[in-house]
Amino acid sequence: MKVKLIKNVTLPDFSFTDTPPKVSKTDYENRIEKLCSLNAAQRYTHIIVYGDREHFSNIHYLTGYDPRFEEALLIISKGKDPIMVVGCEGISYLKISPVNLQGVLFHSFSLMGMPRQNATQLKDIFQDAGIRTGCRIGLIGWKYFTELEVGDPQKQIDLPHYIVKVLVDLVGVDNIQNVTNLMVHPEYGLRIRLDWQDLVFHEIAGTKSSERVKNVIWNLKPGISEIEASQYLTIDGDPLSAHVNVNFGAERVLMGLASPGYERKLQIGDVINIALGYRHSMVARTGLYTRDEKEVPNSMRDIVQNFYIPYFTALANWYESLKIGVTGGEVYNQVKETLGDLGKYGIELNPGHLIHSDEWTNTVFYPDSRIPISSGMAIQCDIIAFPGAPYVGVHVEDGVVVADETMRSRFRNDAPNSWNRINTRKTFMKETLGINLAEEILPVSNIQGVLFPYLGDPSSILARS
Repeated sequence: MKVKLIKNVTLPDFSFTDTPPKVSKTDYENRIEKLCSLNAAQRYTHIIVYGDREHFSNIHYLTGYDPRFEEALLIISKGKDPIMVVGCEGISYLKISPVNLQGVLFHSFSLMGMPRQNATQLKDIFQDAGIRTGCRIGLIGWKYFTELEVGDPQKQIDLPHYIVKVLVDLVGVDNIQNVTNLMVHPEYGLRIRLDWQDLVFHEIAGTKSSERVKNVIWNLKPGISEIEASQYLTIDGDPLSAHVNVNFGAERVLMGLASPGYERKLQIGDVINIALGYRHSMVARTGLYTRDEKEVPNSMRDIVQNFYIPYFTALANWYESLKIGVTGGEVYNQVKETLGDLGKYGIELNPGHLIHSDEWTNTVFYPDSRIPISSGMAIQCDIIAFPGAPYVGVHVEDGVVVADETMRSRFRNDAPNSWNRINTRKTFMKETLGINLAEEILPVSNIQGVLFPYLGDPSSILARS
């Protein structure tokens, strides 16, 4: 199929006022029980989950509690109420969780200078939890390791050393292993194979994130600063999954992760980058700020034909290759076969990844990956093409969720607003963009797959004929 420029396009436009589903006490208890079931074959007596402000997702998924200032440890032993070890500011916040948690104050998790009188020792806390000689401990941090890393992967522990050392003293180094895979392994991890309710979070978050990114694009004008443009994100109080990006000009955009600044002002011909992610989502656009072809700088005169059109073709093929049972390696190959030399396009990272409340949980998209696309996955189309001069880069990132017929039925019956938005997006992608999604692939962004070749005129987009 050929790719063409189409003008005067009206994009899907939805409100984002839906209230997300409520995760109940029973839901959390079932998640903890599933974790214990995954552990059954390995027979750890205790699973300890570490969390801090940055690495909150595992604890949050299991309990609804996310550490906000301090570290936290969730100690799980089958048949007993979980124990949550927190600092001074975490004790009162434990009430956010409906789970029957035994809250334990560990003063050393508190911020420096806060009270330390009568401080409990971590060794005593672990012993009170039944951890002693003969116990086997599975530790969940935020990464597990593979055979490519040095040493035994299960012995590579990413928790703070002082915590691990106390456990080693109690049970011995041979009785401690990294079991973060139980949460984020792409085939069986609890936060990878999600239920319909969790996928609704992704749809609502994707709607919000995409509408706010749209709002920035529609309000760009020459002379506006990055920080002024970022105000059009109109962020509310829902937590974000990553730092906001609003960047103008090659130097700023090529940093990849820079927050908006005050000094750089938007100019015609700038390459720009905009990205926003509420938890369970990320929507990003990198492209050229001009209002038409005449404003394209001479050094980039062929950018649409030689860069954007091949990229959009790869994007469309990525979407159409997604199906339950197709492997991540097959999807990767679709991108590679479309573009040929990925290095030519500056594609160095995976062409897509899995997502949850944290922005990147894992990925199935890499060479020779045999891990299949499965119902319950939340996936980001995230093909970052940054070859540098003269084109600098292009990036069109949106999310989808994968739902079999049973899960789609729950969407239709229990989340009708989400279901209607999904179907409107699928129709737009098919009839306007020329991208035909499999029935089990549900788009969650209001600008799903849309590449604006001239970001100064967002009514003009690329589409397959």
